[in-house]
Amino acid sequence: MTPFESIFDKVKSAAGKVADQTNRAAKLGKLKMNVVTLNSEKNKHLQAIGLRVYTLLEENSAIDGNVLKDKIKDEISQIERIDEKIKEIDSEIAELQLHTQHVDVDDVTDDHETPDSGVKQDN
Repeated sequence: MTPFESIFDKVKSAAGKVADQTNRAAKLGKLKMNVVTLNSEKNKHLQAIGLRVYTLLEENSAIDGNVLKDKIKDEISQIERIDEKIKEIDSEIAELQLHTQHVDVDDVTDDHETPDSGVKQDN
């Protein structure tokens, strides 16, 4: 194998590792943004529940638990759905982070030995 082929193979290998890590980082970023979006949606449902509770208090000066449950059941089911989705995404994030490792890229052009002489060359 010529020195050029050796260098080319090293560069190719390093580029592949960097591309893989970049793809993982992009996927992690996207998953984390999905969690932020889901939390924002969850907050809207929580605000809707608060508004319904406030409205019931304004109208009746008291809250009947059964009436309240009926008024907020759709919001609660949406929050439960969101919480499940967030758990799934968190698991996926943890799995990706477990398989993500730091990639060290060496400069393959610095002070390498020539295959013929065993003597270091300065480029």
